[in-house]
Amino acid sequence: MSAAPRGDSARERAPNSGCVLVLAGLDPSGGAGLLADAEALRAFGLRPLCVATALTVQTTRHALRFQPVAPLLVQDSARALLEEEDVRAIKIGMVGAGPMARAIVDLLRDFPALPLVVDPVLAASSGAPLFKGPGGAGAYLELMRGAVVTPNLGEAEALSGMADPEAAARALQKLGARAVLVKGGHLEGDAIDLLFDGTRIERLVGARIAARKRGTGCRLASALAAGLASGLTLLVAAQEAKLYVRGYLQQ
Repeated sequence: MSAAPRGDSARERAPNSGCVLVLAGLDPSGGAGLLADAEALRAFGLRPLCVATALTVQTTRHALRFQPVAPLLVQDSARALLEEEDVRAIKIGMVGAGPMARAIVDLLRDFPALPLVVDPVLAASSGAPLFKGPGGAGAYLELMRGAVVTPNLGEAEALSGMADPEAAARALQKLGARAVLVKGGHLEGDAIDLLFDGTRIERLVGARIAARKRGTGCRLASALAAGLASGLTLLVAAQEAKLYVRGYLQQ
């Protein structure tokens, strides 16, 4: 079934007091990572709470290297925010290493009711690795249990072993994801994302935009988390997130 994105522009919404907690890498250029996440969340009227899982050496063109933050520091920082702030959803991006992923999994067990969006980050768009050591796919498989997971085509194949987007989405849902949004931006023709909620496949179709920008995956996942935090259904939140990214590409 096809579903075209619809709804009011996120930029027209009034801010509210709700927060979204983001655990992701810090890209000092602002093209991706925490700064891109925060930009998307503010566009939807949510307040971003940002905890850096890794410090990266990046420019607007290149990802050079990174250093994971101490897992216990990240866990303690996130827990303090979850216990004191009005957190309505959690978004996880780059984790950088296995110990960080395990620390986040331990944290999430204490907050099972919050909507969770996981954007797997295994490598930069340039191909530079963004996960230290083996086991990156396995780490994200643990993190995505009960989450809406938003892999691109390469990430979906790495996580599921399936090259076909629909088969990958079904496999990841069987492995524990609440739902799967496979991003189709790397395909030829229209940009078609596949959303599988365990029952049905929705195709979110948009005409391809002749623009290349970093951080579209970060922004899409954070916009999706914003929609869930605001009480939207999964389908509408995904449609709104796609509209937001289209606006970003058209700027």
